[in-house]
Amino acid sequence: MIAPMEKVTVLIFHKIKEDFLAALQSLGLLHISQEKKDADQQLKLIQSEITRCELFLKAAKKTKEGLAEGKLPDEFKAKQGFELVELFEKIKLELIELTDNLEKTEKEIRNLAPWGEFERKAIERLNSSGVKVRFFISPIKKFSLNDLDENICAHEISRDKTYVYFVVFEKDQQVKLDCDEFFYPAVNIQELEQQALSLSKQIEGKNKLILTLIAENKQVQDYCNQQKTRLNYLLVSNNLAHAAEEKVFIINGWLPRQQKTKMEQFLEKQDVYFYFSQPEPGEDVPVLLKNNWFNKLFEPITKMFALPQYSEMDLTAFFAPFFTLFFGFCLGDAGYGLIILLLCAGFWKKVNSAQRPFLILGAVFGLSTFLFGLISGNLFGVELVKIEFIKNIVLFNQDQLFYLALKIGVVQIFFGLLLKAIGRIRQFGFMASVSAWGWLIMLAGVLPLVLASLATKTASDWAKYSAFTGFVLILLFNDLKANIFVRIGKGLWELYGGLTGFLGDVLSYVRLFALGISGAILGLVVNEIGMTFRTIPYIGYFLTFAFLIFGHTLNFLLSGLSSFVHPLRLTFVEFYKNAGFEGGGREYVPFKNVK
Repeated sequence: MIAPMEKVTVLIFHKIKEDFLAALQSLGLLHISQEKKDADQQLKLIQSEITRCELFLKAAKKTKEGLAEGKLPDEFKAKQGFELVELFEKIKLELIELTDNLEKTEKEIRNLAPWGEFERKAIERLNSSGVKVRFFISPIKKFSLNDLDENICAHEISRDKTYVYFVVFEKDQQVKLDCDEFFYPAVNIQELEQQALSLSKQIEGKNKLILTLIAENKQVQDYCNQQKTRLNYLLVSNNLAHAAEEKVFIINGWLPRQQKTKMEQFLEKQDVYFYFSQPEPGEDVPVLLKNNWFNKLFEPITKMFALPQYSEMDLTAFFAPFFTLFFGFCLGDAGYGLIILLLCAGFWKKVNSAQRPFLILGAVFGLSTFLFGLISGNLFGVELVKIEFIKNIVLFNQDQLFYLALKIGVVQIFFGLLLKAIGRIRQFGFMASVSAWGWLIMLAGVLPLVLASLATKTASDWAKYSAFTGFVLILLFNDLKANIFVRIGKGLWELYGGLTGFLGDVLSYVRLFALGISGAILGLVVNEIGMTFRTIPYIGYFLTFAFLIFGHTLNFLLSGLSSFVHPLRLTFVEFYKNAGFEGGGREYVPFKNVK
């Protein structure tokens, strides 16, 4: 549900503005409505520092090992807060440069390796005596020393599978060869190896220093929170509406109705004028979701699409049971459900309190999958109906699962239409909901008529009366502002689109059956292929076990992803559409200190 909100307007004298805003921010209750303006240089600087701090903290979160490595060197002990971030960035840049130099040095070492070790001075002595030494590389298939002119003095140094490396000695004239010439650098391989070793030690030292800096992440987190608090303060302070030549400032804000008494007591102690009021129709009221522990687990799913508008109904509590059922239907394997439950239990102590609701939600999905896998007869691809002592718990065969998916679709769509009618009464009054009630009444009659015709039976009279009554209500009450002729035209068009849409919506729920049966078939195929490895001598059972683990892991991951994505689609498309959900609500974000 959506928490009821109260609007509060506060008038403050310019001399107490800063003190009042600081106290209001410490209270942390009021969502302040304000026009967004372009950030000035000070705000941009703070935002930049926050971004850089968050990058530092993100690196600290990823680097869990070594966080307690030593202490900061004496030269850095005086660094605090953002200075640690700046030092971290500086060292990261130095580390990038050192790593780049090491890669270049190692590449040069690899290039020099085929030429072996020799004294550079020996080549220089030959050059000074008039004998020039040149280095060549040629593909083995293309070149042979035996093909060289007998007047050319050449010597092979080494070769690998592809190339031959050789030198040519020149005295009076320059030798021309159809080969790639290699220009030996000014340093030899021993010197390059020493450089590489030195660079590696520097890189190791920089990495240790980064770990030591990251261990100081609490200081950076505190500084980041202070800057966020400061940013929030300045955004409010700089954008307040004012009157009387900026002598009086006006604050318009929202808070949950249950916090009104606390806010009133706070304001009465301040030297300000204030008054409370109720939201007006069409006003942009922030939204705070307030649900019980079970429905609260599904709020992240609600926010993936959009928050409801303040005047709408929060559909979280209404889609949560369906979503749980859909997930179990799609995954539909009792064994996979047990795996999810075990994973959630295993990670329970490894996550913080803020992350545990996600594990509880995962456990809910795992339990749904386990139970649905039992009643549909699937356990790691094994058909439970073929096991004598357990076959009685299987309640549905494949045909029954298909029709069950369609029935669930009809139930959720009708439930959505009911919510739409109730929502229109809450928002606009009963008359605005008549057309929505007409759809419910008409479909309640059309559905039995269609089923009766398919079964070549005579439908009951109440179904005909229901279909006709709903038809009339849709024609006459679809748009109360239009005249009767326009209403009839709009009603006919709405009937055409609504009936075809209803059929398409119901058929969309077949995906529940299709995903469930495809996962079961893949599990069965994995088992059959895995069992064929048993006949291999010595390692047959090992290969069978390895293949079963690999195959079921792959099937579990693919089916698990589909089992989350497709219920999302059924919720956000079919259910939300039929429930008349518009969304676009703005989240309630109180003006408070960041901790």
